[in-house]
Amino acid sequence: MGRFAIVALVALTGVASAASDYNKHETSPLLDTRLRVPAAAIAIAPLRAEILARYATDKKNAAADADSHMSILDETWRVTFESAAVISLSDEIFADEGGAHPNGAFDTIVWDKRAGHAVPITAFFVPEKSRAALQAIAAAVRKNWAAIMAKRIGTGPGDVDMQQTNETITGDAAHLSHYALTYAKGESHANGMVFLYGAGEVWPHVLGDFRVGVPASVFVAYLKPQWRATFGK
Repeated sequence: MGRFAIVALVALTGVASAASDYNKHETSPLLDTRLRVPAAAIAIAPLRAEILARYATDKKNAAADADSHMSILDETWRVTFESAAVISLSDEIFADEGGAHPNGAFDTIVWDKRAGHAVPITAFFVPEKSRAALQAIAAAVRKNWAAIMAKRIGTGPGDVDMQQTNETITGDAAHLSHYALTYAKGESHANGMVFLYGAGEVWPHVLGDFRVGVPASVFVAYLKPQWRATFGK
């Protein structure tokens, strides 16, 4: 995808966390959980509270499934972009509840530092242009998803796959909710968004997870003036 780089979604293995990062591991006879959060996110009190609340909910759900077997929940948050105005985070979730295979999922938060709350995707766009923006983004996600699919399996998606894609990647906030901002190495502005789909969330589990990038050029014309600077416009 050229200069469009998803730079902060690559798993970091064998790297010790900085002392100020949050890294909590808890075990019990039937539950093993771990939460990792970078220092930049933990330092923002309301954002920290939001992350811990989501984790508490996930732990509660995992505990409910741990009635006769060990359940494992492992969550790793990463910064995908940060500026003076916003910090964008992705959460990669690993859950093993003793089924046929472990499950992977994603969560995201784009946080407005000045307003002190999460930013829904619709908040980036001029209200009367929001529908057009989301439709343009959804079309780009479907196109880029098909390209990833073709590269992954050696052929383009079939009619059934495309029908399912058209039904599940639609131009509305609910179907585009797991988004994060991205940037290219060495740049200080966001260069687009990435949309995250866990293995088996929409398509067969065997296809794995999908991380679908959309460059800012797709939606920059619809941005509110206050968000143009975030994308260097």
